[in-house]
Amino acid sequence: MGKLESRRVEDVQLSLPFKPFAIVTVSLPAFSLLYCFLHGIIFRFNDVNETVCKATNIIPSISAVTGITPGAYFWRICIGLHATPRFAVGFMYYTYYAARLSYVDKNFRPFLKKLLSLNFWLYTIENSCLVGVTYISNKENYPVHEKIFVVFMVTSCCYMLLNTLIYQWTRTDILTQTEKLSLKIKWIMFACIMTATTGLLTAFILHRVYCVPYAFSFFSAFEYVIAYSNMGYHVTGYLEFKNKSILAADFISDSVYTNGDAHEVKAIAQDQEDEKDGYRKNLRIRKKGAGENVQ
Repeated sequence: MGKLESRRVEDVQLSLPFKPFAIVTVSLPAFSLLYCFLHGIIFRFNDVNETVCKATNIIPSISAVTGITPGAYFWRICIGLHATPRFAVGFMYYTYYAARLSYVDKNFRPFLKKLLSLNFWLYTIENSCLVGVTYISNKENYPVHEKIFVVFMVTSCCYMLLNTLIYQWTRTDILTQTEKLSLKIKWIMFACIMTATTGLLTAFILHRVYCVPYAFSFFSAFEYVIAYSNMGYHVTGYLEFKNKSILAADFISDSVYTNGDAHEVKAIAQDQEDEKDGYRKNLRIRKKGAGENVQ
């Protein structure tokens, strides 16, 4: 006998809209980094602008301003507080894209499922490395700090490119205004980060190899562009989940038993899949006239 299950929500204890959830999560690193920068420039200018080769420098790096107290304490607390919600968003994106597989051609779905897993792990590693470079400062252990930062940069760039492509592939051919805005911001933030990364690597070589004055200032400036562009990219999650809420509730499972065997269950599942395909086609037609009202 086959069994099909559905779930319903009851006895909601907590319902947190995604909007304040997203604003607070992104604001924690954004404002703490700004505080560390201003504190370092105003009160510890010489300390945060000191370089290995003693070259002239006027813009401190993120590692420098977040590595001195009391800013270091504030920075670490904020990154720690924002990291856990970000891990939750990673799971949300995975299930969000998995639920939209019906919008993709059937022949492409198996490959896309693998890309979803890769996308999830890139996001998770990126977030983990951010925590790592925060709590392992360059002054405490520079070799480890440097390696974690490199992994963070690589996974961050790869995630943003892959996630943007997956987002585009799981849309219908008619985009709503919200979808257009989200996709536009994603591509702009990705372009900013790739451009800034090129400048950062160039400035780093000029500083470490040739000890060019102010080269490290350019390195630091590009670093801030990367940091805030990264935050800008991740805040687009609000556009995908703006109608969602974080719930603490009871999930009640309703089981439906079929009279047939596994073949019957498979047939029912196939019918449901065909219904999704039909819904996708109808949605494309409805979007042409409804625009933002239908998503």
